[in-house]
Amino acid sequence: MFAKFAPVLWEELAGLADELGIPMDQAAFRFGNDGMRPPIGGCSATMTAGVYGRNYDFRPRYYGAQFVLLQASGSYASVGSSHQLTGRLDGMNEHGLTIGLHQVKQSPRFPGLSADLIVRIVLDQCSTTADAVEKLRQLPHAMQYNYSLLDAGGVASVVEAGPGAVAARSGAWLACTNHFQSALLRPLNDRRRAAHSQQRLPPLEAWASAGLRAEQMFAALNRSTSPAFFHGYLRGGGTLHTIVGEPAKRRLLIGIGGDAAALEEDMLDISFDRWIEGEDLPVSHLGGQLGGMSKPVEWPPRRRKKTAGKSRFN
Repeated sequence: MFAKFAPVLWEELAGLADELGIPMDQAAFRFGNDGMRPPIGGCSATMTAGVYGRNYDFRPRYYGAQFVLLQASGSYASVGSSHQLTGRLDGMNEHGLTIGLHQVKQSPRFPGLSADLIVRIVLDQCSTTADAVEKLRQLPHAMQYNYSLLDAGGVASVVEAGPGAVAARSGAWLACTNHFQSALLRPLNDRRRAAHSQQRLPPLEAWASAGLRAEQMFAALNRSTSPAFFHGYLRGGGTLHTIVGEPAKRRLLIGIGGDAAALEEDMLDISFDRWIEGEDLPVSHLGGQLGGMSKPVEWPPRRRKKTAGKSRFN
């Protein structure tokens, strides 16, 4: 599959194997396809003409906590949140194409490529939404995911994909969560998960239809009291980062945790064109507060001390 769909990534894996002193099969398993069992989620995205907004929600213990800017020969330059070094949870490439993943079901799994690797392949090889949709139709999908897309021309799409079946929907504005909406793939939804996912759509659709500017979209998604912001860090998962892209401007806003815009140093504003031309980023570390200001969460959580014997009350 690497030889057919991502030969440049195979070379990257070979480099990892050489530098780490591990066999190639181990490098491919650990960094190449994650055993087709990637511990990743990805919840909410909204797309309107010129603006892509997304919250990534999952368990903090599985978070790679790394944004990578990459300019490698044989691929388009890109910026995105890294998973297992080679994979991407979301990102934008030098053409402005922006993409994010959204898990629909964890099982069953089939032979194919994991979702984080598929996002990386799209960023590496596609320049428009149309290119990305065609690529997503060609790739072998190991699991069931949605992929939200917006390009520099303002063309948006949500691609619903699973093993052996792919459906795409488009519109002037779109929103996407964690369930399939097409007649083709809707029967595969997990009813309980789909019900919760459907409840989250209305505010996302309202923001998309309103045509919010980038900063407005970031605030709508990232404020810790937002209906799109989740606080279940110690349970199923919470909002780990927010990205808002303006593909035509090659601009990306990134914030960790919640309320990142409240303090300018907690929100990174990337002009990807300037980075490609050689301008370094102003920071090498980006901090944030899980839960934001309304419900801050300490991570890692402190372990409660076990008390021996009977409880004593005064």
